[in-house]
Amino acid sequence: MVRNVWGRAAVASVMLALVAGCGSSEEAAELGAGAEGSAVTESASASPSPAVSAVAGAGSDPLTEAQLTKAQLEQGDLEGYNITAVASTDTEAPPIDADDDVCAAVSMMMFFSLSVTPEARVGRSVSGTSGDTAGTGTSVLLASYQEADAKQGIADLAASVEGCPDGFEVTEDLKASAVKSLDTPDAGDEAVAFRLSGGMLGADTPTAYTVVRSGSTLAVFFTVDMTDPKTVTVPDEVVTAQLAKLEKAAG
Repeated sequence: MVRNVWGRAAVASVMLALVAGCGSSEEAAELGAGAEGSAVTESASASPSPAVSAVAGAGSDPLTEAQLTKAQLEQGDLEGYNITAVASTDTEAPPIDADDDVCAAVSMMMFFSLSVTPEARVGRSVSGTSGDTAGTGTSVLLASYQEADAKQGIADLAASVEGCPDGFEVTEDLKASAVKSLDTPDAGDEAVAFRLSGGMLGADTPTAYTVVRSGSTLAVFFTVDMTDPKTVTVPDEVVTAQLAKLEKAAG
């Protein structure tokens, strides 16, 4: 079990993520102004291994915040979706005490955090508006790292998904009952995808995550589906469009 010192603020973070993905931009803005957390939060992160740290400068340079902003999806980039800004990405979440638990990395993903600290990050909310996309909401985070850190973060997450099929407890109010690995998209350099079952106050709200590494940038996707929650996946077209724009901006 993952033990931590997170309280109601952590639950507020997840509530905001859900509403930002599926509600109107006005609803998301109202919650973003008053909630203690945000759809994109930063937690105290585990340090990469010494071997990774030794080569942290290798590979492509991290994208700046300005470059990440240019790489974000914008309204009109993706037919059938409404794309809006998310709440501030500057909120720092309380630290997590993972005790070397295998579930730590996947539990941190519930708060849009990985086991490594980003150098810059930006976010968007992508809501389906018609046809098969209606009822889906996806939060998208772009975060830049030293390339070795990006590789470490996605490796930690992959190991956590594989090693934590029976779920975990974040707080008494927020628990996951199962973690199921999903097919990864054909995008970027490497990817991890999974569905997490569980939720707040005993609710069972399946959510889907996909994390794609492109060079030294990680693109994180979190999706809820109000029409078919049990089979929720991150929409391929959202991943494809975002990675294409990211790679174009990165040159």
